[in-house]
Amino acid sequence: MKLSVIIVNYNVKYFLEVCLHSVSRAIAQLDAEIIVADNNSTDGSCDMVRRKFPQVVLIENKDNKGFSKANNQGVAIAKGEYILFLNPDTVMPEDFFSRLIPYMDANPTVGSIGPRLIDGKGVFAPDGKKSFPSLSVAIFKTTGINKIFSRSPYFNKYYAVHIGEHQTAEVDVLSGCCMIVRASVLPVIGGAFDEDYFMYCEDVDLAYRIQKAGYKNIYYPEATLVHYKGESTRKATLSYVRIFNEALSTFVKKHYSKGNARLFILFINIGIILRAIMGAVKQVLKVLRMPLFDALVLLGTLAFMKEFWVEHVKNIQPIPLSSVIATFPVYILLWIGSLYINGAYDQSYRALRVIRGMVIGTVVILAYYGLLQPGLRYSRAIIVFSGFIGTVGLLGLHELLYRLGIFKFIPYDKLPHKAIIVAERTAYNETAATLQKVHYAPELVGRVSTGTKEVDTMADMQGMKPLLYTAGINEVIFCVNGLSYGEILQQMQHCGPQYEYKIHIPGSHSFVGSNSSHTSGDLYTIDRRYNLSQFAQLRNKRILDVVLAIGFLLLLPLLVFVVKQPGTFIANIFRTLGGSATWVGYTGAAATWQYLPAIRKGILPPYNIIDGYMPEGEVLEWMNAEYARQYSAGLDVNLILKNLKYLGRA
Repeated sequence: MKLSVIIVNYNVKYFLEVCLHSVSRAIAQLDAEIIVADNNSTDGSCDMVRRKFPQVVLIENKDNKGFSKANNQGVAIAKGEYILFLNPDTVMPEDFFSRLIPYMDANPTVGSIGPRLIDGKGVFAPDGKKSFPSLSVAIFKTTGINKIFSRSPYFNKYYAVHIGEHQTAEVDVLSGCCMIVRASVLPVIGGAFDEDYFMYCEDVDLAYRIQKAGYKNIYYPEATLVHYKGESTRKATLSYVRIFNEALSTFVKKHYSKGNARLFILFINIGIILRAIMGAVKQVLKVLRMPLFDALVLLGTLAFMKEFWVEHVKNIQPIPLSSVIATFPVYILLWIGSLYINGAYDQSYRALRVIRGMVIGTVVILAYYGLLQPGLRYSRAIIVFSGFIGTVGLLGLHELLYRLGIFKFIPYDKLPHKAIIVAERTAYNETAATLQKVHYAPELVGRVSTGTKEVDTMADMQGMKPLLYTAGINEVIFCVNGLSYGEILQQMQHCGPQYEYKIHIPGSHSFVGSNSSHTSGDLYTIDRRYNLSQFAQLRNKRILDVVLAIGFLLLLPLLVFVVKQPGTFIANIFRTLGGSATWVGYTGAAATWQYLPAIRKGILPPYNIIDGYMPEGEVLEWMNAEYARQYSAGLDVNLILKNLKYLGRA
């Protein structure tokens, strides 16, 4: 057998589906096999593989073995002369192997080879070629200096920028997302992946051992691969910084002298601290940028109204600074808290939520004002007028900063993206029908033909680029039926990164793509229409849980006579306050709701309880799914009121 393709999968069913479809096309003329090692996915990946790709050898692990162990499971049964280690979030053209394997055949000193990588917008991704982590490389990488000087061969040697994007060359390290290795080399270097690495740097270790054994690692840009979730996606997170640097420490300890290793690890740990601090600050500013801005606006509004009211309206003695310090911060926190609870900071942005949040916040502040001691109650009018002026100011400034590109929210009433579908007529009809079932789908403008321009099409592929620009189209959906992956990759690179691209396989429920390598791969799917998958609904559910738990505590002397098993009811109150339970949740065996949005364990089921009756089987699954799909805080309140006496359920 010429080739074995090994793919390690964990909960990326839809990306895996497209990946397997593209690989199956690419190996059509080869004596090859595909092996998928699944690390205990819960999204139905294994069922999809068995149903749609029965020719694939499937390894179903009962726990998450990690990248290295799962790949080694595949190597143990692989029969190919060459082994491709491939990530599931990749797409390859049909001529992929016809370009790479002949090069390997003609060059027996090549131990591994890797392609040029592009992200989901067709932009070159640099992590297809890298250098071994020398001390300077490790420092610049772990501190993030290489990002600042991304074009410098010295500071960004990690990404081997001294080698051109389209230059075939020997490199130190290839990306583990797509790496073809000569199978005969693996026994010589002690096997494929070192299982001391759970995640990250295992490709560095493998490439190092290949090179140390006298073989070459070749970057071969004549072949191109789409990689949706590249390194630039992961490195933005603090967990990635920590795990990556731990893996880098393992590599250094294994391959460098003790003295050098200690020095490396010292600088790596310094890098971890610096990156963690910078990452934390960046994340805080990203999340709190808009609330902090609003707080400053409201503080300025309060200060202005105080001075205006005292000097120009009432002409009274100045309000003591101590009173201002004691009250203003509380007022601002109540306003910001009300804005948050009312969804002012959710996507998509809606002016009505800001107005509602400010009105409710003002009412709460006035109620709080009435509880203050006389020395702190200087004027209700300042609060009322500050609330009104602050509301107008926030709305105007939000709009201005959005127009300037500083705030990047999505206006509620913004027109949806315009999209075209590149497909044959039959495939277009099927794709359009599926797209209509997708929540938040783009507005469909028309069809681009895969061949010559037809009567009912807007353009052919040759004329697609000018059409996208002149018609103001934002998104291109490629239907694979009648279209090659090679043509898709070519068009993505030709039209440019200003557009979004999706790939749809006829018969699939998903549209897979990515806005760029700086974002996780994204997709549309008719399986994701659950209200409970939205952060705003989960937040509201948690707030309702806490408010109800506090209310139940206050009403406990009365409720103990209403609720069955009052002792368990009291325990449930504290479980809910502690965050280990929710008042209403899924019920039945975990297998009946494992594919639904994750929530805490429910005390009440998502239906009206009748003693002696319990829904089973498909009925129970449907009830859980409907609860997730239609969820609102009002639904929880209704179920709790109807099932009040059962709040003591274990």
